[in-house]
Amino acid sequence: MTLKHRTWLLAGIAVAGVATVVIAETSGPDRGERIEARMGERMGARGGDREMGMRMARAVSERLETLFETYDSDADGTLTQAEIDAGRAAQLQAFDADGDGSLTLSEYEALWLDAMRERMVDRFQFHDDDGDGLVTVDEYSEMTARLVSRLDRTGDDLLSPEDGAARRAPRAE
Repeated sequence: MTLKHRTWLLAGIAVAGVATVVIAETSGPDRGERIEARMGERMGARGGDREMGMRMARAVSERLETLFETYDSDADGTLTQAEIDAGRAAQLQAFDADGDGSLTLSEYEALWLDAMRERMVDRFQFHDDDGDGLVTVDEYSEMTARLVSRLDRTGDDLLSPEDGAARRAPRAE
């Protein structure tokens, strides 16, 4: 596994842990805003970048809202596993062109592209800060700008496995 993959894996695990706690602590109609605020607080409190925490929280919040929009069939503001399972079955059926109850690779490709289009548009809009319908290098690189300085715990202006070890070690007060 490359350093890049390890870094993103560790960041993903940390965000997922924070997101799980934050989602469990928030509910109700304005849950998205509360998720963003709480996740930003928690990322900051754990020595992370509060702004990055807010961005990650926004992504988690958007994913959660998409789940509700897609699967909350009775519109009661809660999700059951039965609702999710029924929604998934309906999605599969919609792309089962030959009606045999299963998807071929080409049928699955159509389902995948349909599902990913919304995410692709969301990511495009996420990067298009000024809303002009174009993503510049600066806009595309904004999230990873200062990545090395944020994650470099050894102070050598490089990311290395030692930075991960330093991140896990208790900080000297």
